[in-house]
Amino acid sequence: MAILQPIHNIAEIFSKKNVKTAILCPGSRSAALTISLVRHPDIETFSISDERSAGFIGMGMAQVTGEAVVLVCTSGTAAYNFAPAIAESFFQEIPLIILTADRPAEWINQYDGQTIFQREIYGKHVKKSFELPSEYSNTDVVWQIERVVNEAINLAQVHPKGPVHINIPIREPFYPTVEEDITYDKNVRIISNVEIEKKLSNQFWSNFKDIWENCENKLIIVGHRQSSGLDETLEKFSSEMCIPVIGDIISNVNNIDSILADVFLSSKNELFRSKFKPDLLITCGKSIISKNLKIFIRNNKPTFHFHIQENPDLTDPFQTLTHKVEVSPEYFFKQLFEDLDFLSFKKGEDEIDNQYLKFWTEASVKAKQTLNGFLNSSEYCEFKVIRNVLDKLPENSIFHVANSMVVRYSNLIGLEKGKNIEVFANRGTSGIDGSLSSALGSALKTNKTVTCLIGDMSFFYDRNAFWNTYLPDNLRVILINNHGGNIFRIIDGPNKQPEVSEYFETKQNSSAEYFCKENDVEYQKVFDEESLGNALNLLHQITSRPVVIEVEVDGSQNVQIFNSYKSLFADFS
Repeated sequence: MAILQPIHNIAEIFSKKNVKTAILCPGSRSAALTISLVRHPDIETFSISDERSAGFIGMGMAQVTGEAVVLVCTSGTAAYNFAPAIAESFFQEIPLIILTADRPAEWINQYDGQTIFQREIYGKHVKKSFELPSEYSNTDVVWQIERVVNEAINLAQVHPKGPVHINIPIREPFYPTVEEDITYDKNVRIISNVEIEKKLSNQFWSNFKDIWENCENKLIIVGHRQSSGLDETLEKFSSEMCIPVIGDIISNVNNIDSILADVFLSSKNELFRSKFKPDLLITCGKSIISKNLKIFIRNNKPTFHFHIQENPDLTDPFQTLTHKVEVSPEYFFKQLFEDLDFLSFKKGEDEIDNQYLKFWTEASVKAKQTLNGFLNSSEYCEFKVIRNVLDKLPENSIFHVANSMVVRYSNLIGLEKGKNIEVFANRGTSGIDGSLSSALGSALKTNKTVTCLIGDMSFFYDRNAFWNTYLPDNLRVILINNHGGNIFRIIDGPNKQPEVSEYFETKQNSSAEYFCKENDVEYQKVFDEESLGNALNLLHQITSRPVVIEVEVDGSQNVQIFNSYKSLFADFS
């Protein structure tokens, strides 16, 4: 048996447990992991030099497939550079398996090269950290390694999904000799995890239906979540039960006409806003972009608030929670609809009072008309550009929206119903790092067109996303370049400080043109609406390379136009 045979067998365990994708960052200490994964016939591998970008590329792959992706790096600060993607994955509940090669314990803090404290390096941002032994001669140790790897894989893929970390001290020699073949033990131990679907008791449903019957105004709010079978069921609640369903653009509620709650709830008219107060609120999903919606619910507390999530943590961003229901939203809403539908049939109810739904839909229709009228008559600006981009997104495609202002603009506008566009965003931690890499990772795992809408600060911060040899031809990047962090001139606080230009907005004069030439990426520059319209045709065309469309806009003009928008809806009613 080769000295590092138990390490090579990790690849075989991955294969047998259907973990088939690995992102490998170059390094010597991790050589045994790299070689065994690359040579395994069932595992697809990618070599990415920048660990920070690599982490987000792997996360983007796991986002779009729902399957665990392996990240591998050498010892030292390489491991720390995975941290932003790991934190994002933790709060988005995305499965990653992180393998960090390490020095044996006796060499830690002994002035040896590439050595830091790697044990539990990611703290609370992983579901669990594991440490493998550095000696493999004892059969009990081999059993331990196989058991730990099985546990880590199982844990990453059970709800709530998330990242797990295995730190692996490895002694020299790292590389096999010329005569040595890398083989895999086909009898390696596999431990399956049998998940049990959680069901709610008859007593719960009985109590819940009593609450349902006694509450007049019922509201469903969906937070950040990936697409699922929930869409069809929620559409029935909206169309047949006349229950308003509110979701941000990142909620992936695509079969229901979007209600622009964030727009009209910005109104200062308290009498108008009071019409939308719910008696019963049901929520699912993760974060909500709309600050106006969060403030509205906090100030108009429902009598009952049921939050549906499989994650055992108690989260209460609206500060109104009365019941936490730890089951899958798909099960909960499907069961609830079937039960309510049966009760309606049994009682002979033909019509449901939809006055509360009318309040929401009529306000939303008026808000859309007002917003579109405003944008149609406004000058060329980033707000208008993003409306045109959203209108042009191809059907049955994927939309990655980066953080800062672009996700806020997108949420104000919403997506057209029925285009079957899947939306991804790094809203677990809402940082500007990694949005481009995440989109690229998704594009590598799908045949659909992937459009990434991103601001200049996020784009240039993550430019190493293109520092690899796997650039996908189905990736389209819309870069909104206003030459600085323009959000700090829009949000209250920094915009009133004399340091805003130098220390918050951080002006820059970068362009993506030469960067794209260096990386063999197709590039187009946009200065006005006409050139934008021509460039956006590339979203629907087949190309041999990824495409970057750089849209130049005036940052100071954007602030003026956005302030005009806000004043327009201040007295909305």
